[in-house]
Amino acid sequence: MRDNRLTGLIRPHGSARPTLPLWLAGVLIAAVLSVGALTVYENYNNALKEGEARAVSSAHVVAAHMEWMMEASDLALRRIEAAIDGRPIDSSAELIVDMERAVGELPAGFQYAILDQDGQTRYSSAIDDTLPNHANRAYFKRLKDGEELTFSRLLDNERAGRPGFIIARRIGGRDEFNGVATITIPNDNLDRFWASMNLGPNSTISVVRDDGWLMARRPPALKPVDLSKTEWYPLTRKSETGFYHNPVSQIDGLSRIVAFWKVQGWPLFALAAIERQEVLDQFWKNLFADALLIVPLMAILVGASFWIYALLYRTALRNDELEQAVERNRFLLREIHHRVKNNLQAVLALVRLQRLPQEARDDMARRIGAMIAVHEQIYNTDQFEEIEVAPYASRLISDIASGYDMPVTLDLDLQPIALDRDQALPLGMIINEVVSNAFKYAFAGRDQGRLTVRLVAEGETLKLTIRDDGPGLAEDARTTGMGTKLISSFVRQLGGQSEIHNDNGAVFTLTAPLGTDAREAA
Repeated sequence: MRDNRLTGLIRPHGSARPTLPLWLAGVLIAAVLSVGALTVYENYNNALKEGEARAVSSAHVVAAHMEWMMEASDLALRRIEAAIDGRPIDSSAELIVDMERAVGELPAGFQYAILDQDGQTRYSSAIDDTLPNHANRAYFKRLKDGEELTFSRLLDNERAGRPGFIIARRIGGRDEFNGVATITIPNDNLDRFWASMNLGPNSTISVVRDDGWLMARRPPALKPVDLSKTEWYPLTRKSETGFYHNPVSQIDGLSRIVAFWKVQGWPLFALAAIERQEVLDQFWKNLFADALLIVPLMAILVGASFWIYALLYRTALRNDELEQAVERNRFLLREIHHRVKNNLQAVLALVRLQRLPQEARDDMARRIGAMIAVHEQIYNTDQFEEIEVAPYASRLISDIASGYDMPVTLDLDLQPIALDRDQALPLGMIINEVVSNAFKYAFAGRDQGRLTVRLVAEGETLKLTIRDDGPGLAEDARTTGMGTKLISSFVRQLGGQSEIHNDNGAVFTLTAPLGTDAREAA
């Protein structure tokens, strides 16, 4: 605080913290998180889409498998009907032999039977001493009422000790009902097929009748199930294939992706259902593996951001200190030039108080004024290394003209040239001497006059031309006066050359090198 009061410097209240690295890190982290979230979202959806596609393709496979089983079973039932050939359905040995010959070999676990018109089982390939009556079974009633082929729902064969379903065909014409031929397909037939599909431990495959009743399922249902009330069932009325995300299974309460496929040529639908968690397990594994890589990288990124922030903050502090030092030096230089100017003004005041000839006093005052103008130009513009010559020279010429109070037109063509301060002062002194001489000798006693000053830079050379429209220099003009000596001295100091000649008035020309060339020449 004491330094501030002494120097008048305004110090910043605090260094500006370099927040750009933090902002960039934040933006980068936000971008990475956004891209990561989008990637996770896309991968999550892709995992579900892969599960949906897998379920649909599995349902297609199940449908093809069921189509083959239905075709094979229906063919066997037709052969049974052909073997009966209108004979009464009974338990005669001849009929049984003909039927066995007609059926041939069925897939393992399949059982066939024949029932008479009253629903009594007359023969069954099942190893069972009982021959039950199926007259009250729904499938038997449908056939008796005129349907040619029908299916039972699951668990209709609970007598056999394991669940299954029946495919049955009416025997006899439309107007004559002689009985029924049946093939019972065990539910565990789906087990081997399900295991080969490798859908996951909690996945299921099922066969559903067109009316929504479950015919077969792996794993088996513990009771008859009507799926016509489910949300996905109406989809089967609109399309032969599709899928649905079932949040809660009607049978076991699990969430699954359920796909269905129409069994071609049969009033059946094949289902394949994959548990959502099994579908997403691989997604979570991949996400965890990615997190093991991304999280450390994010931590490194955050740590690097704070390290760069701390580094730049320390750099900013040092830069702040340097800037304060530069500002302090600038203030001191400004103060020095201001005091030099004040001291020169004091000298100027003393000169004016001296009992000297008026002309000598005026010449000395103008010379001191030229030096004052240099220092004033420096501290007003804070240009301590270089000085813009045009405003300095313009002011200097205007001050001289106002001091003589003559009707002289000033024609100034001053290019914006920046000179070293060691060059600006000698140049200003030369302009002061030449312009003062023009007012003193070229315009004295005249009603009007014209003074032309041209300052240009030609390459690395400075060229100053001062022209008046007076009578010119007399042949016997003095060349040893104070002004002439000063001009010669300042020209040498600039490392240049000067000449003066008559051309409709006196013409002064100065050429001098710019920059370092001037100092080397001097």
